[in-house]
Amino acid sequence: MKNFLTALTTALVLLPSATFAAEGVTLSLDEAIALALKNNRLIEQSAEEREAARWNLSAVRRSAGPTLSWTSTNYHVGGRYYRRQYRSSRDNARARSDMDAALYGIDDDLNISLYPNYNYENSNTFNLRMNLYTGGRAENQRESARYSLNAADLSLENSRQTVKYRASAAYFQVLQRASMVDVQQQALELLQEHLRNVTIQYEVGTVAKSDVLSTSVQLANTKQSLNTAQGNYQTAVAQLNNVLGLPIDTDLVASSRIDFVHYQLTEAQCLEYALAHRPDGIAAAYAVRRAEADTNAAKSGYRPTITAVAQGSLSGENFLGSNHGDERWAVGLEMSWNIFDNGVTSAQVHQHQAAERRAESQAREQLETIQLEVHSAYIALKTAELNIETTAAAVAQAEEEFSIAQVRYVEGVDTNLNVMNAQEKVVETRNNYYTALYTYNTSRAQLEKAMGVPVAIDALRYDNAVQEGKSSAKSLEAAAVPQPNYLDDSAWTLPAPFDRES
Repeated sequence: MKNFLTALTTALVLLPSATFAAEGVTLSLDEAIALALKNNRLIEQSAEEREAARWNLSAVRRSAGPTLSWTSTNYHVGGRYYRRQYRSSRDNARARSDMDAALYGIDDDLNISLYPNYNYENSNTFNLRMNLYTGGRAENQRESARYSLNAADLSLENSRQTVKYRASAAYFQVLQRASMVDVQQQALELLQEHLRNVTIQYEVGTVAKSDVLSTSVQLANTKQSLNTAQGNYQTAVAQLNNVLGLPIDTDLVASSRIDFVHYQLTEAQCLEYALAHRPDGIAAAYAVRRAEADTNAAKSGYRPTITAVAQGSLSGENFLGSNHGDERWAVGLEMSWNIFDNGVTSAQVHQHQAAERRAESQAREQLETIQLEVHSAYIALKTAELNIETTAAAVAQAEEEFSIAQVRYVEGVDTNLNVMNAQEKVVETRNNYYTALYTYNTSRAQLEKAMGVPVAIDALRYDNAVQEGKSSAKSLEAAAVPQPNYLDDSAWTLPAPFDRES
């Protein structure tokens, strides 16, 4: 499987689509599903959404840690203000020098030289801050981001399950359309043989010319039906190519066969499994928890914020210098509390509470949707199962009727119209049989999607790991499942007499 995907992906990159159209690609159902899981855009988009959620959680976590900022300014200065500052500083220094000389006999002219006139002013401020208490804002923002990532994990798995279903349905449609082509081709061959017989009998004078004409018209109609069936088959192949991420003109050959395999589970068992395993159902519950965390984060506006702060600043004529005597530092705590914010916090809390109620309603709606999808898919499955039994019997009866009508026509005891009517019934019942097979297998794939049958992770095991406090990565590891054998290859054979190769 891996070698096949590697070779096919390499060919996609290196060769033009015309090459595929000319050479063709043979795919089994499992290979088609694996290729869709590798190339489909829906999975690619969901993976990027998950990546965005992962980095959002990282950003929220890091915002709770310390931050160090540096502000630096460099000015060329001048003007009356700075000249006054220079004279004032120099006069103060001279006064202190004279006082030291009078009191202590110290000549302190050096202090005067420390206050030269200057033309540049540099300032550098360093600020180290860390929130110690945010009233629950940081903790709840982190909780909200964590549930967003959990929901993104399950959304990615849901996309995989959706793509698996789409690939299966598209693959089954190709098989069905191929069967329809086969049915029309067989009908054409039967009519061609019948036309030869009618023509021979007309030439010997045993039947009227109207029999030849009506058979020729029926043959033309069948050719038209064959052309339509072939066009429908090509459309189905293009749709499958689109799901698989291949050029739409790729000439695919479906190597698997479509058949009936009895489904053992009851509807109650399917529903019970779906309610526990559907990734979008669990993701809807995460959305509720995320909304609750957002509400609690908004309530932090009622509480103060306490921050640890360490500051330091230098200023002088030189970069990172303090030759103007301006050097300072401070360490301590800051508290900020919006005693009155004109109702902003209250409005935000009510906004998030409304979003929380909406999320709860959406979660309930999702559960109802799951129940409906399981019920609908199961009914379609069982209906198709009954139709398979009915149409299989009808095919045998129609073929027997056609054989009898041919014999009776040759013997001159039946009409050409009855022969063609019997032939139409053969075509109709065969089409109905293959349609029932297609509907059954598509409904089975749809039921598996409705149940949340895992593709890469088991959503229930993932949720259990999340409830245990495990991270997203650890939860994914705990929930990982082996790549499933989507369908048993031994099932893909047609029973006689419908398999022309048997």
